[in-house]
Amino acid sequence: MSTSLSLHMPAGASGATADARATASDADVKALFHIIGNADPGLLARVVEPAAKLGLVPTRLFASRENGDGSEVNVDLRIAPLSARHAHLVAVALRSIVGVRQVICVIEPTGA
Repeated sequence: MSTSLSLHMPAGASGATADARATASDADVKALFHIIGNADPGLLARVVEPAAKLGLVPTRLFASRENGDGSEVNVDLRIAPLSARHAHLVAVALRSIVGVRQVICVIEPTGA
């Protein structure tokens, strides 16, 4: 079972210096996570858990069974506002969930 992560930071959000990176990571962002995993009854609860542990409530949670035989679930999870650091922590936690095969993470400034 392979897991991948795509992390997109808008131009200018990742600085060349440590100070710029710290400023970008402290700013409020909105994050969209697209998760593909095995159709398992406990998967949705496990997907929401990393956000809940940080005291965050998703602004959107949508799940659908895909793949002709229903063996796969696609989940869209949106969280806003949160810090870029928390968005990264959620992405890392999602990648480690049993049954998750792929996580695509898009992070945007809240003003976008």
